[in-house]
Amino acid sequence: MSYYGASYWRARWASWQDARTGRLAQANARLGGLKLPGDRGPVLWLQGGSGHDDLRLGVELCRAISDKRRDLRMILTFEREDATLFPESTAGIERLGYGFGPCAHPRALATTLERLRPLRYLGLGRVPSPTLARLLGEKSTPALAIAAPPTGAVGLTPWEAVYPRSQRQYQQWESLARDVGLQEPVDFLTLVTVAQVEPNFRNLILGSQGDALFWVTGLQARDWPTWIAAWQNSPLRRRGLLFLEGVGAAASLPVLSTWRREPVEVGSILRVDEARWHPALAAACDAVHLLAVGNMQLWQIFAGGRPLSQGLGLQWALPSTLTVEPRQLAQPAAVLQHWASVLAEPIAAREEADAYRRYFWQERRVAGERLPEFLQRVFDW
Repeated sequence: MSYYGASYWRARWASWQDARTGRLAQANARLGGLKLPGDRGPVLWLQGGSGHDDLRLGVELCRAISDKRRDLRMILTFEREDATLFPESTAGIERLGYGFGPCAHPRALATTLERLRPLRYLGLGRVPSPTLARLLGEKSTPALAIAAPPTGAVGLTPWEAVYPRSQRQYQQWESLARDVGLQEPVDFLTLVTVAQVEPNFRNLILGSQGDALFWVTGLQARDWPTWIAAWQNSPLRRRGLLFLEGVGAAASLPVLSTWRREPVEVGSILRVDEARWHPALAAACDAVHLLAVGNMQLWQIFAGGRPLSQGLGLQWALPSTLTVEPRQLAQPAAVLQHWASVLAEPIAAREEADAYRRYFWQERRVAGERLPEFLQRVFDW
């Protein structure tokens, strides 16, 4: 079960249910029964939530920390396991343990801190709960946060440093008018974005039949019928393929993971069912429309350098100002019409795409300069 709130009896019930179904590690961890890697050495506790981007960031930070400080043991906890990350992405990282974390009940958190006795606490995309913040303060355990918005617990937390992901997060922290060790915005996910992709995906999937690929990501269940109908009625259907990605898709749609590396019939729709296709799609598609997007995926699309449009009201969490603004479009028919203009005006489309690519490399360079500063902080503990 996925309960991680502050109710002790609900946590006990959830752990009992987990134990009945063989998930003993999750059941024990929810009540504070965490196990440390290795025999000795100071401990860094990295607490993530359930988001893929924050856990991916935690894994890569642990990899860099492991190379910098050989005595430090790291434990990365989460509330929902990500099969795309664990255990494959953690291979080769020494002195790292990972698994489910404790719930927010005081007894579970006190047990966790007693077992771990962490040298530092690091929140990934989150800050400590009020109870955990109070316990960290009582034990004089300094806390750090990366890519986390401030919430109600920030006033209780013994902060050492905060690394906001975006300008908006920076402004939110700055408005608190208290010293939290606020750093300039940076997104370390740029450093693990696939920046160079072999351009053979486009030729393999299109062959000589068509000349255009399009990608829509962030669909909800209600969006699929509208997009499918709009594509089937569009002249673009005779020129290429449409990739759709999101939740609630019809089971009848073919999925990209079953593609056999041979040309697909022009006019087809393929569902993107795995994130491993993002680098190839970002490098190959003629245009991308965003209805919702995570930071890792957004950086990948920027790196690919494609013309973009987005749904109404979508806001990106970026560390600095982007000089180009994507077209905001509400209806699939309007997006398809926009794509037709992209194909008809290749020079303007290339200028827009190059602006996104330059922005990605700019922020990647910034993150590359800032990471050694963070690692030196870890070394100095």
